[in-house]
Amino acid sequence: MADLLVVGGGIVGLLSALEFTDRGCRVTVIDAPARFPPASWAGGGILSPLYAWRYPDAMNLLTVDAPERYRNLITRLRGRAGLVDEDLNESGLWVAVETEQERADAMAWARRWRLPCSAERLSQRMPEATDRDGVWFPTLSNLRNPRILKALRACLSARGVTFEATPAVSVSPRAGGGASVALADGRECRAPRVLISAGMWSPRLLRPLGLDLPLFPSKGEMLLYRLAPGRVPTVLLTEQGYLIPRADGAVLAGSTLKDGDDSHYPTVPGRWALEKMAASLLPALAGERPVSHWAGVRPGCGRDWPYLGEVPGVPGVYAALGHYRNGLVSAPASAALLAALMSGERPHLDPALYALPSSSS
Repeated sequence: MADLLVVGGGIVGLLSALEFTDRGCRVTVIDAPARFPPASWAGGGILSPLYAWRYPDAMNLLTVDAPERYRNLITRLRGRAGLVDEDLNESGLWVAVETEQERADAMAWARRWRLPCSAERLSQRMPEATDRDGVWFPTLSNLRNPRILKALRACLSARGVTFEATPAVSVSPRAGGGASVALADGRECRAPRVLISAGMWSPRLLRPLGLDLPLFPSKGEMLLYRLAPGRVPTVLLTEQGYLIPRADGAVLAGSTLKDGDDSHYPTVPGRWALEKMAASLLPALAGERPVSHWAGVRPGCGRDWPYLGEVPGVPGVYAALGHYRNGLVSAPASAALLAALMSGERPHLDPALYALPSSSS
């Protein structure tokens, strides 16, 4: 029997598994990506919440040190599944702001969280883009998320983690703590500690345990362009969308946002909207054909920060829920918090900020 079952193989689940293998635990990850694809594979990898100063402290505490955490992780995983240092692109982040008040808010937020920031027009960073006012964060980066997910899986497999590809269909508490997780083929997995981190599919496992939170699916579509390396030198974020450069010249354009939609297929209207948005930011993209178009479903949430903690009344069963558009950036700190809670250690953040409510009525 495993010491820990992780239901969900997205970035939070995999990093939580890594935390437990570091503690010498036997871990099984239940993940069926063909039927329930994690949102972590589909996102853009910006290592900052979008317009971070609009978020509460509870989210910023999970995200402000994400570039450093991923820098350390890449050093640890370098070479696995082709992961290289450049997969963390130290591109900086330029954010469009339209008013003096918004600019002042952004600068005040940066001072509070001790991040370098300056008011700059886009032409100072990218002369061929459509010029506008904004703020520049030189230390915020972006991550090639599919590659780090592959590297994590390779690392965990090498450390003896079992990956179970049959979907989980239910979770039943066990006397004394923990749970049995029933699989779609009739088998069961048991452990004294269980973490439910299955993104938008978590609610179907947790409702029978009395947990019904304001969670919903939220579909997003993305495009990929191929340009010369450095053509887009920085992440470019506006209210309409964003461009994310990879070190090899790949440029992601995103993202649509459709709350309540749990479909995973890309759409023609989505492509048109993204092509129009991309060309409005960088007119040269009007003459380029995207080489890829995909969709993913985020775990939407009715509040601006996730739920992390033990399921009330179900000892040994924990959940990571509602990361919405900030799963990748908040995942390392979320996993560290969960692992500490589940191991009886003192977390680095106040767990009360993220605790699941005892009643979700």
